[in-house]
Amino acid sequence: MTQFAEHYLIESPRLKNWDYSTPGIYFITICTVHHNNFFGKVIDNKMELSKMGIIAKTELVKTFEIRKSVKLHEYVIMPNHVHILMEIINNNYDYKCRDVLQNVSTEDKVKEYFSNISPKGNSISNIIKQFKSSVTRLINPKTVFFGWQPRFYDQIIKTKEEYFVIKKYIQNNIFNWQKDKFYKN
Repeated sequence: MTQFAEHYLIESPRLKNWDYSTPGIYFITICTVHHNNFFGKVIDNKMELSKMGIIAKTELVKTFEIRKSVKLHEYVIMPNHVHILMEIINNNYDYKCRDVLQNVSTEDKVKEYFSNISPKGNSISNIIKQFKSSVTRLINPKTVFFGWQPRFYDQIIKTKEEYFVIKKYIQNNIFNWQKDKFYKN
């Protein structure tokens, strides 16, 4: 690990040199802070969503309705995490936001820096960031405790076999809840 300002930096879990706005199929897992069961309970092999779980489901579906370049293949909302199997179909990213950023800055090095670190419009990171943000805002953590773990887990799907294994895993996640590594009673 490297140090910055006397603190340890955790390296990004993202695949180096991979553009996460590239068309492809991705498996995403997002967890709640401390794996708290905010989204409901599994009762008789059915997920009973809490108010927070309903908000998460509504926002997840909305996330894919408003983005025409991404497709939701499968998902499950569990008590303390969300699994998403999604596809980026076509990502004609509009670079206007980067142009605006560059016009604000006066130094070429600063312009280049911000241009390089700006997330692309429909990148996995940007989609997940916006989903988490909208859920958090609607739950209103000022009145109710709620939080996400920082970051998320991702896997780039490379084969049809891998796709079907993950799709089945998501579909059966509720039935296997007590064996799940995120299970917390």
